[in-house]
Amino acid sequence: MRQPRRSIVAALMLSAALLSTAACTGGGGDDDDTAADPSVAATTPAWPTAIDPATTTEPLFVVWTDVVETGEGDTTALQPSIDSLAALGYQTLPWDPACQSGAEERLAGLTGFADPLGVGVVFATAQDAGTFDTLYDGNTISVTDGTYTCGATS
Repeated sequence: MRQPRRSIVAALMLSAALLSTAACTGGGGDDDDTAADPSVAATTPAWPTAIDPATTTEPLFVVWTDVVETGEGDTTALQPSIDSLAALGYQTLPWDPACQSGAEERLAGLTGFADPLGVGVVFATAQDAGTFDTLYDGNTISVTDGTYTCGATS
């Protein structure tokens, strides 16, 4: 399987956020050659907070970090991604992309799996998903948006 591409939408959202921040922190409009203030340092965005998909009826955004074909050994194949996310404080389990409207079709089209099972981190906003996608060093298969369709968890 070839290396997956980062989501264009997520990258654009983060770029827009960074550009708006840069525009707000720019110089005072003077054309003189004053030195940059050494006390001002670039900051890395904070890791966004994931949500439980069953707690909202609003559209949500899932950053899928790993996807396999459902079948024997599927959860074992996803364990490295689960462990990587746990090390960052994101508690995830494999879940069926059919639980998010439109996600199963999109992931099946990207991966060629007829019945995908994936590890995804759920966020309330596209900006949070984009920030996570940018900060996360692991693979990102896709960022999908849609409503949660599997009902409340128990």
